[in-house]
Amino acid sequence: MSTTAGLISFKAKPGKGEQVAERIAAALPHVSAEEGTTHWLVIRSDADPETIFLVDLFSSTHAREVHMSGDAAKQIFATVP
Repeated sequence: MSTTAGLISFKAKPGKGEQVAERIAAALPHVSAEEGTTHWLVIRSDADPETIFLVDLFSSTHAREVHMSGDAAKQIFATVP
């Protein structure tokens, strides 16, 4: 059962919501390799397509810390404007 969650919202420039969502979602292979990340969702808002939410669920606080310093986070922060 997941015990720790994370929520990050991204606000894309006008017309760039889809591109930002795709760049975030491209990190999925890294997330899949993480043992402690139990759920990882990229959600684009219907009300505002330039707002993207990244929702993470982790098996522990330690798993969240590992994720936030891992390859998925590095890729997202390096490629998402």
